[in-house]
Amino acid sequence: MQLLNELSDSLGGAIALVSGRSIESLDRLFAPFRSAAVGLHGIEIRTAPDQPVRRLDVAPAPAPLRASIDRIIRRFGSSFAEDKGFGVAVHHRLLNDGAEVLHREVRQAVSPYADRWTVMRGRQVVEVKPAEATKARGCDALLASVPFAGTHPVAFGDDITDLDMFESVKRHHGTTIAVGPRITGAGDLRIASPRHSLALLQTIRDERRAGHSTATLLQSLRAAAR
Repeated sequence: MQLLNELSDSLGGAIALVSGRSIESLDRLFAPFRSAAVGLHGIEIRTAPDQPVRRLDVAPAPAPLRASIDRIIRRFGSSFAEDKGFGVAVHHRLLNDGAEVLHREVRQAVSPYADRWTVMRGRQVVEVKPAEATKARGCDALLASVPFAGTHPVAFGDDITDLDMFESVKRHHGTTIAVGPRITGAGDLRIASPRHSLALLQTIRDERRAGHSTATLLQSLRAAAR
């Protein structure tokens, strides 16, 4: 985690983790590194590492909806539910047609509750979550707070669950970087793999340490992403 700590120092603390996981799980996963964070698709927000986690006040998924999801899971092999408190993530190892059928059945189960609940599809997961919970909401809150306000945000994402985060960053005139093949057409810049992400993060660190302008930094990122 040394690179993340060095980045945080060079950026004046303006670095954040944005995830569908809880902030508590991010702290465990990245320990001893700790930063601002958006967790559970925007339900949790921490604007700085020493600040408390704020949670969106949402009710848990209705019992009949959870029961419908349980029935769906029992019909599909290689799938299980992760209870996130506010919603449910259905993890699976289904391919092609099987994944499409699972996604369709979960959407049908959620449709009677579509005014408050939505379905989001990711890599080997289908998540049922409150419609108001989005990574974009969390990013908007971060970008309105110190030390992020007034900065040029740069976001890395590798899955379709990151696309609403990209929308927030673009609204704030930032730069989005699509990692890997799943969202190739979505980012301002595109790189092949997480390994290339590390190289770009090192570029950001080095440019900031050298005191270069945002324009110079973006030129370096574009060159490195080719």
